[in-house]
Amino acid sequence: MEIGLVLGGGGSRGFAHLGVLRALAERGVHAVTIAGCSMGGIVGAFVAAGHSPDRITSAFREAKLHRLLDRARGGALMGGRGIVSELGKHLPKRFEDLELPLAVTAVDVDRGCAVVLSEGDLLEALRATSAVPGILAPVHRDGRVLIDGGLLNNVPVDVARSRTLLPIVAVDVSPPRNRALDLREDAGVWERLIQPIAQGRRPLLVELFVKAYEIPQALITETRLAITPPDLLIRPPLDPHLKLEDYDRLEEAIEVGWREADRRLEGFGAAGRGSPATA
Repeated sequence: MEIGLVLGGGGSRGFAHLGVLRALAERGVHAVTIAGCSMGGIVGAFVAAGHSPDRITSAFREAKLHRLLDRARGGALMGGRGIVSELGKHLPKRFEDLELPLAVTAVDVDRGCAVVLSEGDLLEALRATSAVPGILAPVHRDGRVLIDGGLLNNVPVDVARSRTLLPIVAVDVSPPRNRALDLREDAGVWERLIQPIAQGRRPLLVELFVKAYEIPQALITETRLAITPPDLLIRPPLDPHLKLEDYDRLEEAIEVGWREADRRLEGFGAAGRGSPATA
């Protein structure tokens, strides 16, 4: 069965996409066009380059992404250029050299709108789609300042719909809006800022920033999915506290993604297109 595949953003939560890809392959479901955002865009680039699910998973394991985190400045600032460059060793330089069509979303800061990147420099586009504001540097491309597409279009089903009439399978790995924070009220402000850095954890201010970013992102995603739903929506039940930068939890996310996708794909295609399946 051929589909359009949409892979949403979510940092290390996007490792669940690797398990989803395995489940799709096992059930004979093949993507012929891909749309993605942030980590979903990066994984999507591997699919578009023609790599098998096993090869993609091997590339992520070999990259040892947790070693590329920059914890020297704030405890959770990620070496986005290093991550894309490391994984980019397995990818062509340009969109035009991919085997399958790929589109990734970003946000034009100056114009305040979502943009779709589908041609030209591939690695530059992958840096743009994953440039979480305040955590990763924005990308300057074609006279525009671009940041993480997840701010306005984290699960770009509409982009995939505009590119194919095939059924759309979308994967949303966003954290839940009701994810609780540990504010540690018993600690002083300075202690709450400094201790996490020494212990390799997020400082409180970074944690609050990420949480504040997630809330409107989740609301926008829900609205977009209601307006343009996929034929099948897969939401792996990942640990709510799995953070963007928890790259050492690769295997856990892969397993959760595979199990949920395998469950959700049961009977998909046999029922034909109709109301979107979201259970």
